[in-house]
Amino acid sequence: MQPDLKEWLIRSFTDPKSVARDLIGLNLSGNARFMAMVLVVVMTAILGTLAQLVFSFITKVDIGTVTPPLTVVGLQATLLVYGAFAMSFVGQRFGGNGKFSDALLLLTWIEFVLMIGQMIQVVLMVFFPISATLMSVLLVALMFYLLVQFTMVLHGFENPLATGFGVILTFLGSAMIAGIVLVSTGLVQMPADPASL
Repeated sequence: MQPDLKEWLIRSFTDPKSVARDLIGLNLSGNARFMAMVLVVVMTAILGTLAQLVFSFITKVDIGTVTPPLTVVGLQATLLVYGAFAMSFVGQRFGGNGKFSDALLLLTWIEFVLMIGQMIQVVLMVFFPISATLMSVLLVALMFYLLVQFTMVLHGFENPLATGFGVILTFLGSAMIAGIVLVSTGLVQMPADPASL
């Protein structure tokens, strides 16, 4: 099956479950899935850097040092791999049968869809700077919507409310674990106690 990216993008909004099934049905090799992830995170990193520069130029706001694209690539790739692990592992604990490799492919597609949305956001930012915030909110909502729909297909779940609740709990739990790891490794410093100053 030769994918029609434009048609799949449209269906990602109108019928995301069919897109998820088609993606899994491609039966891509592990290398192909990995290369797709790398390509998407590289493109996202470049676009993200461009968005920061455009925002700074238009608003005249000093955003400080722009995050190097390679750092963004590493962070994005790590988040996608961890997200795929959490998506498959947690779902399996609740009776799902989804695989890590399929979860990674689905999350890569979500990242691709969000990247297209970010491209639109950059264009809108040039003409309507105030639209950037609204677009950011819409992209977060789209990410959650696709994540719930794709998780249902991945694991064969039927209840969108229960799946959505599970996605939220997994996200909050992951954020808590990430915070503990970052603080314990010294990558993020805890604020000093004012009383000790």
